[in-house]
Amino acid sequence: MIRASTLLAAACALTLAGAGSQRLAAQPRAESREVRQLVTFRFLPGQTRAALDLYRASLVPIYRAVGEIRTVRMFGEVESPEPLDLMVVTHYADMAAMDRANRALRALPPDGPSIGQLYRQVADLSLGHHDQFVEVISPPNFAPTPDGALEVLEFVRVRATAGGLFERQMLEVVHPWEQEPPLREVVLRSETSRFLVADGWDYLRTYAVRDLAAWQAYATARARHPASSTAQSVIEQRKTMILREIPNLRVR
Repeated sequence: MIRASTLLAAACALTLAGAGSQRLAAQPRAESREVRQLVTFRFLPGQTRAALDLYRASLVPIYRAVGEIRTVRMFGEVESPEPLDLMVVTHYADMAAMDRANRALRALPPDGPSIGQLYRQVADLSLGHHDQFVEVISPPNFAPTPDGALEVLEFVRVRATAGGLFERQMLEVVHPWEQEPPLREVVLRSETSRFLVADGWDYLRTYAVRDLAAWQAYATARARHPASSTAQSVIEQRKTMILREIPNLRVR
């Protein structure tokens, strides 16, 4: 015989489960943010040119045929604590757009090597690659920059539970300051992104500057900013890489 108390407990459990399902169903979809994939390569000795030629002749035309890919930029090292031969940065509207782009790449007409075969050719030329993803939390800003300008990537790790404070500082204080007229001539473009896939980093800040002197000027001005101590106090580790875009490999 089943006790009334057992039935009551079961009914309560079903009611709570139903309420939980309703709450889940009522939750809004996650905000769609631009996503960027950063793939960093080290190539076998003497094979960098062959890899760039492969991208130029075969992969760049394929990327240009896939509308879900917003843009692709390819960079070589200028100054970096970690040697690299190539960084490929691909922009998508969001991760769903990346899924659609991947399906489109696999479905391209087979009038030449497939995308998988081309990637394997790149892999055969490389010592390995490093794959990371970010979502842009500041307004995306990929305005054209002068030829030869430098791309600075700052990888940031913050204290546990300090992400909210860091993001507020970036969006409410730092970005408006970087867009003020005196600094706008030094930092041509800046963005803040949150890592979705990374090896321990939390945020990526990217900047376009004209040269190394401009980067030093920015770093000096930032250190002197009255609000700098607040943002710096939550940063546990920072890594800075300075790159330059490779001409004629741009997609859109």
